[in-house]
Amino acid sequence: MTFRRKISVVAALAIATTAAVSTQANAAAVGGGGASFMANMMDICASGFNKNELVNPGKADTITYASVGSSSGKTGFANGTYKFGGSESAYTSGAPANLVYVPLIGGSIAIGYRVDGMSPANAQVRLTSETVAKIFAGQITKWNDPAIVASNKASTVKKKLTATKLGVTVTAKKVAANVTFTVKMTAAAKTKYKNAKVTISAATLGGATKSIINSRYTKPMTKTTSYVANTTYQVNVGKNPIGVLAVATVTDGVTITMPDLAIRVVHRSDGSGTTNNFINFLNKSFPTIWTKATSDTFSTGFPGTVPTDGSFQSAKGNEGLASYVRDNNGSITYAELSFLEERSVKAAAVSNPSGTYVSPSPSTSASWLEGAEVSAEGLVTQNYAYTASDAYPINAVSYGLASSAASADMSISKRFFSYFLNTCAPKSAPGAGYTPLVGKILEKAVSQLAKLNGGA
Repeated sequence: MTFRRKISVVAALAIATTAAVSTQANAAAVGGGGASFMANMMDICASGFNKNELVNPGKADTITYASVGSSSGKTGFANGTYKFGGSESAYTSGAPANLVYVPLIGGSIAIGYRVDGMSPANAQVRLTSETVAKIFAGQITKWNDPAIVASNKASTVKKKLTATKLGVTVTAKKVAANVTFTVKMTAAAKTKYKNAKVTISAATLGGATKSIINSRYTKPMTKTTSYVANTTYQVNVGKNPIGVLAVATVTDGVTITMPDLAIRVVHRSDGSGTTNNFINFLNKSFPTIWTKATSDTFSTGFPGTVPTDGSFQSAKGNEGLASYVRDNNGSITYAELSFLEERSVKAAAVSNPSGTYVSPSPSTSASWLEGAEVSAEGLVTQNYAYTASDAYPINAVSYGLASSAASADMSISKRFFSYFLNTCAPKSAPGAGYTPLVGKILEKAVSQLAKLNGGA
């Protein structure tokens, strides 16, 4: 049984709805299509909606979703092939009348890789964001390139229990099996950083990054967490690094011996919102490397002409990218995290603007999206200079494409989107490798949802 089928079954057995709805006079099958990025989550929520009596009285209506890529989804929704669409990118032309974007789900665009012959074999590869940009631009072509080797060397961090900078003092104290952090600011610092968040993130050798504190300072802060050996703690206030703490001398990272192996870059063959968001990250972060504006098409956004010597390969959908890397030594790609996890493809830890290496996950994606803005029409703009130390820097938000015009199909689509956004995603998304929307993005999503089907 595939990951998508497994998680659909689990979700169908454990869901609830936020509101009852009136029974529909006639059963209807409503088909949507588009982005593969959100397809695993769509499977969960469509299965749940179809089987839930409260949100779908009599189980009368059936939602289906075709994973065909964002570009095809936008075209298919505009021409009526699909009753609703899915995309991580906006229309640049050909948008249908009465279009409404509804943010539905977020997630990490993970950098998946297969490198046989590296030692230790199971170590997680670290890549700086600049190295990622250069690999996918064809400027770094070997796995033992000095830039990759440099970011995969262990370093020693000496015991340090206090960090003071810019009027901010953070202390760590280990007692038995716990570590307690205390954050204090001078009056001047409290005023200066009143809108900035204090972030403390734990990075454990061989493990994922974990957020300890991520909140604005109003008074002295205290937080206790379980002690984990070989862990360092990065402290930031807004964009400002305060320091790295360690309650014991630890080794940070793993020294990996890389093979003399050619890199094979795997990119989307179809029009893709995942590609659009990935190229946008590269262009906004490293405009001297990725010199062209973003696009749903990899070759259009690529800085130059995509090599034809075999070092670049294409595949369709997030499914195709992840499967190619699973099956081909030396390959590397970009894909929504769940597609890599279901195929046991490793994902790299990538450095963010604070200089911290962070693994892709629902929580580290959520931290990044806290720095994003959302427009009046519901489109999310990411801040690629965001410096929260626990934030994974390559992410996307998937939109439902719908209409403000009233129709029987849009009435059902609206109920499904409401169920997806308010019930299914909060319950099921983190376990499936996605990031449920919160805060201002969720607030905007709810207001966009209200516009559908003539507001009814």
